[in-house]
Amino acid sequence: MYQILFKIGHFTIYTYGIFVALGFFLSFLLAWKEKENFQVEGEFLGNLWMILIIAGLAGGKLLFIILHLPAFLSNPASPEFWRGGFAFLGGFFTALLFASIYIRKCGYSIPRISYFLTPYIPLGQAIGRIGCFFNGCCYGKPTSMPWGMTFPLSSPAGYHYGLIPIHPTQLYASVFNFVLFLFLWKLRNHGYQKFRLFPLYFLIYITFRALLDILRGDTIILIGNLTVLQFFTPLLLTLGFLWWRKWKSEEGE
Repeated sequence: MYQILFKIGHFTIYTYGIFVALGFFLSFLLAWKEKENFQVEGEFLGNLWMILIIAGLAGGKLLFIILHLPAFLSNPASPEFWRGGFAFLGGFFTALLFASIYIRKCGYSIPRISYFLTPYIPLGQAIGRIGCFFNGCCYGKPTSMPWGMTFPLSSPAGYHYGLIPIHPTQLYASVFNFVLFLFLWKLRNHGYQKFRLFPLYFLIYITFRALLDILRGDTIILIGNLTVLQFFTPLLLTLGFLWWRKWKSEEGE
């Protein structure tokens, strides 16, 4: 694993950050190429993308710190918090809030814009999870499967499990999200689930994450054997289903 891609003097370029940035950038390029097909102006799309990046990263970081608050307060300078460490739901809902405000302010329909952009969410996640793999975060539990992998002792996974083979859950997530991107992209281009693609993505992804948490080794257990996300999964799926039922048309917001 290569946590550090290269150094320029005292400035360090981390592989994790490069892949996260690459995920945002490639998704934006594809969206830019298709914007005219969905009657979206370039200036609006560029501004919206900046809002998604800033709000997503800030919300993801904030929730991650909240979930690990005792450790953060005892050592706020720990690399664990600044060389990775994002909570997806924090980034998702923060980006959704600020993006919705901007979309309405500009006079666009939220269901229409989300229908246009939804396939690029799992694409960005697929690329970003490769960064997680190189960083050794978002790791799995020990496994005897032949594809189990060891991580450097300097990584979060290595610090937790040493040189014991563990599930490469980052790669599981990356492959799943890439397949989900192709699936949603095909649905959108054939006009299926029109204006309801975003809640459909939400339902599929939350289900996958709840199952993946069974194999994750870095999750916080809330009650019994349930992780924080698993505990809230019934509520999230109910909200997602109601959301999906409501967005039957462009005016479904």
